[in-house]
Amino acid sequence: MIRAVGRAFVGDGELTERQGAILVAGSGVAFSVTAIAFRGVERASDFQFLTYRGLSTALVMVLLIIVRRSGRPVSFAGVSWRTWAAALVLAVTSMLYILALSRTSAATTLFLLAAAPVFAAIIGWVLLRERVEQSTLIAIGITAVGVTIMVGAGLDAGSALGLFFAALIPVLVGLYSVIQRSVSQVDPVIPTLIAAVFLTLGSGVIASSNSGLGVSGRDLTMAVISGGFAMGLGLPLFNLGHRSVAAARIPLLIMTEVVLAPLWVWIWPGETPDAGTLIGGAVIMSAVAWLMLRTRRSELPRQVVAPT
Repeated sequence: MIRAVGRAFVGDGELTERQGAILVAGSGVAFSVTAIAFRGVERASDFQFLTYRGLSTALVMVLLIIVRRSGRPVSFAGVSWRTWAAALVLAVTSMLYILALSRTSAATTLFLLAAAPVFAAIIGWVLLRERVEQSTLIAIGITAVGVTIMVGAGLDAGSALGLFFAALIPVLVGLYSVIQRSVSQVDPVIPTLIAAVFLTLGSGVIASSNSGLGVSGRDLTMAVISGGFAMGLGLPLFNLGHRSVAAARIPLLIMTEVVLAPLWVWIWPGETPDAGTLIGGAVIMSAVAWLMLRTRRSELPRQVVAPT
């Protein structure tokens, strides 16, 4: 598995569908750290946090590019307008996620994120003509049951603006999944780097015009954990793994973030989830695990032809 991922990362091979599914699920684990990092912020504003989150992600991507110069260097040859569009969607999604977390509960934001598979399936069918398999539909149904249990345990809606931001996230996640499938030949580092630059510049301009860019060491550390680790590790894994997984399945596999984020916040700073959250999370995890077991071991991913 590790060897296969290493070869695929430098463009020397392709992952099987199951290997891709494992990487996508693993990226959700990395993404889940953002919730606890943001909850650890003391004084930094949303856009200050986002600025350093994007900057740390960009630095990690540059480091990866430098490290790979001695082996198979990162190629920018296949970059097209779709790559830039995917990066822009990713940057906006990252921004909306933090803005939603600051204005509504994490449970609400993650609950709405769980609707991403539906949008991915619809957009993938419309743009890429990807058939939605029966196993994916079943997994979507199981996930919906788990989310319903979590919501039934109690949902703090928060502000209307926070709900609006959170409601946009699943649409953008579904759109990003589909666009990435249409540019699967592009090195997974590239869209992450471009998105990080977009996020840094956009948030930096807003932060500079308001409260400035000065933050405490603690808040800077939280932003670096969210960017350098959660995005710096999670996005390359996600971008690489999605190549061999149907668009509708990708948001289902990153439901690991929906389940794990409340658990990390439970461990620190001690926001105890109720029984419904734990039960619903277990149901969602079962759907993710079942979907990964249903994926094929050895079949190579079929090529996706982007619409012109």
